Amino acid sequence: MDYFGIIVSFLAALGLFLFGLKVLSSSLEEAAGPSIKRLLVKFTKTRFRGVLFGAGATALIQSSTAVTVMSVGFVNAGLITLTGVVGIIMGANIGTTIVSWFMASAEWNLNFLRPDVLGAVAVLVGASFLLFAKKEKTKSIAKVVAGFGILFVGLSSMPAAVRPLAELDIIRDLFIMLSHNPLLSLLIGILVTAIIQSSNASIGILQSMAMAGVIPWSAAVFIVLGQNVGTCFTTMLTSIGANRNTKAASFVHFIYNMMGAAIFGVGAFVYFQFINASLGNELIAATNISMLHTGYNVLLLLVLFPLGNVILNLAIKMAGKDEQVSVNEFEIIGLDENILETPEYALENANKSVVMLTDKLRQNMLTGADLFMTQDADGKSDNFNSTASEIDTINKTIRNFLTRLYDEELNEEQSVTVASLVQSLTSLKRISQHSRGIVKQSEYFDEENYHYPDEDVKMLQDILDKTVSCYNEAVNALTSGKMKIVRSVLKNADEIIAMRNEYKLNQKERVLQDNYNFEADVVFMEVFRHFAEIAKQAKSIAEVILNNDDEAKILS
Repeated sequence: MDYFGIIVSFLAALGLFLFGLKVLSSSLEEAAGPSIKRLLVKFTKTRFRGVLFGAGATALIQSSTAVTVMSVGFVNAGLITLTGVVGIIMGANIGTTIVSWFMASAEWNLNFLRPDVLGAVAVLVGASFLLFAKKEKTKSIAKVVAGFGILFVGLSSMPAAVRPLAELDIIRDLFIMLSHNPLLSLLIGILVTAIIQSSNASIGILQSMAMAGVIPWSAAVFIVLGQNVGTCFTTMLTSIGANRNTKAASFVHFIYNMMGAAIFGVGAFVYFQFINASLGNELIAATNISMLHTGYNVLLLLVLFPLGNVILNLAIKMAGKDEQVSVNEFEIIGLDENILETPEYALENANKSVVMLTDKLRQNMLTGADLFMTQDADGKSDNFNSTASEIDTINKTIRNFLTRLYDEELNEEQSVTVASLVQSLTSLKRISQHSRGIVKQSEYFDEENYHYPDEDVKMLQDILDKTVSCYNEAVNALTSGKMKIVRSVLKNADEIIAMRNEYKLNQKERVLQDNYNFEADVVFMEVFRHFAEIAKQAKSIAEVILNNDDEAKILS
């Protein structure tokens, strides 16, 4: 027997199957991904709806891993809850069973449904359109059809490649041994699936062996249980070094499938050992494996669905306690790269992030001003500077996210919004820098032990109040886009700038006053300058909104 030829033929068929599955899932995800992500937010508010979404989405794009990773990204973005992810994982296990039915169709004596016939037609049609079609949409559909075709060709080739093995006594003895060793069968299912990272592929291999007439029922049942557990390893690998939500989601996947393997594994062992031992030694058909695969996952859902909260709580505990999270991590402000392809949600979270940033900046700006006003910066500026560094890091994170979002397919309104936010973030960064400048002057003020006349302090308090009010209006204008507020910002900013210029012009008069301190006056004017510059940046935010509004009117 030509063992080398058998191995090469089988690996070639398996390679075609895996390549077809990859082309199919990637092209379907490319075509349907944005729509799926929109539906993900709308239809995963409860665990039951999560199950329906997980089953449907996985059946559509044939990648439970892609659906799970996508869902975890949306959890990090704050768009769905971990409860919804539990449902999605439960449903994804059912959705991924579709391909096994295509494999089983080879046994149904329906020539038009045979994988080799469907595969040949699909490859021909898909390749033809890829070669001659000009529209990108048509080419995308052609990729899906070609992917189906290649997958079917691989499916139909695998049974023929392994059929000669059925004649070997060693192979038959091996599977007879597996039928009497559930633990080893379970382990083989786990390892094969973990290595090739595709439950569809491992089920296809099992069905190929079944068509060759070498797989007994008992071995098949425990291998299928192991294959479900093996699918967890891809998700587990993606969670290494990830945040708590990602780890918890991967543990949900693992716990769910391990509980299923344990519960149904014990049940199968009892059945084959004490109730129907003869069935365990009988050969199983590929169609029976499809029924087993689908039936098991449906029963697993029915049994463990009521325990969803228990599974989730256990997964959260396994994920560990909350760690100190760096502010530049996306999850802290709901910005995850998985939502970039759904601009409406990406922009929604970006806007929320900017609002959070403006609140944090306002508080720190007031803290910095208070250090100067109370003449008490000694030892208290460290907290301010630490928060200021956090603010700058958050600002940079949001800008990086928006820059990547700009590369996605945005409509005109979304493009204008992104540009507006990026420009506003630049102004917010400069406001933070000027707040730092005030604190530096406060530290210098303390070192020199300067004192100011009451009227100057009153004037400084007045310009501070106006600056904070102007900043608040600018933030309000940024979030609401109301032109009335924009015009108010422009007016108030100009008043603050005029107040600073007037104080600067009055320096000559102050020089003639008794006890005039030139260096102290320079510090005071520098603080005035920083407040005026903050007002200028608030004015810049308003001008960006005004200009974008004018541009939007022109485009419309």
